[in-house]
Amino acid sequence: MLVFGFFDILAIYQTTNQWSINSNSVSLRAMLSLMLKSIFVLCLLVAVAAVIGPTGFNLDPDLLISIRLPRILTAVFAGAATAAAGTLSQSLFRNSLATPSIIGTEAGASFALALATLIASQQGTGAELSSPILYTTLGAGLATMLSLALMRFRQENLGSGGDTLGRLLLGGFALNAMFAAGSAFCLSILMENGAGMSLYHWLMGSFSARTWDHASGIMVTYFICAALAFRLSPALDALSLGDDASRTIGINVAKIRWQVLLVISVLIGSSLSCGGALPFVGLIAPHFARKLSKPHVKILLPLASIIGSILAVSADIVARTLRAPIDMDVGLLTTLIGAPYFIWLLISETYWAGGKSRD
Repeated sequence: MLVFGFFDILAIYQTTNQWSINSNSVSLRAMLSLMLKSIFVLCLLVAVAAVIGPTGFNLDPDLLISIRLPRILTAVFAGAATAAAGTLSQSLFRNSLATPSIIGTEAGASFALALATLIASQQGTGAELSSPILYTTLGAGLATMLSLALMRFRQENLGSGGDTLGRLLLGGFALNAMFAAGSAFCLSILMENGAGMSLYHWLMGSFSARTWDHASGIMVTYFICAALAFRLSPALDALSLGDDASRTIGINVAKIRWQVLLVISVLIGSSLSCGGALPFVGLIAPHFARKLSKPHVKILLPLASIIGSILAVSADIVARTLRAPIDMDVGLLTTLIGAPYFIWLLISETYWAGGKSRD
């Protein structure tokens, strides 16, 4: 949590020195207060998650260190990675609804994991993969590239005008359907062989039985990707002005796109390989961050990451306690929250009037 705070304060300092703060901007004091409050809420939720169990409060040190802390840390950084990927996706596509669960990135990562598990099972090496992050990252990267290629193909052949949001959503719907069908096919074969239940719960999002290997792996991956995203943030802010305007100030648009695409893929790949899919976290967290802060990527990334962690830890607490001792799938809870929120965004006049793509 302290590292989150360090990134937040560093981002605020760098951003407020790079852009002047006018009367319509959020003050530095207000931004610091917002960050500290967000970190406090996250720490409070982590404390609750650490002591609460299926049968009530339990402060057994062995249970806390060996089971709960790895699970909590995995949830914290899986939520942070998904939210950060959502923020970068919105900047890459210049659209506030372009998130990993909508444009097909998460579905592509899930399909890659399901396909790799099926192949391993058929070859007799077992249904457990030694390096699931490799497959999920490749799947996430492929899906994001396809979505971006569809978007650019439509723009180049049909012009930049028209319903850009509609084209994005239709392309994402098609990719989600295609990858979901592939995942279902792989899962049905694994179910016949009696090896599909663990994959099913993994794909639906679950932090159950997570170890220190999962927690440490996603922590390291998140901080490396966050550092890379911070470095790319000025170029991403410039891309909001359009490709032509970005090129005039010396930005290699194609290179930046590929670098951001790689970071998004690794973030989603690590999140899904450690905690499964967290639908709509990548939509809700960046949207709230944009409402609360300045629209600069250096500010949005740490704030959205904290909000994503809050959502993931909250969903995990509910998943552990709502039907105790049964562990519910976290992805189901985030979908129950995120889907109505997404529908509200679609019918909101704010997102249809003026073609709003970035705040």
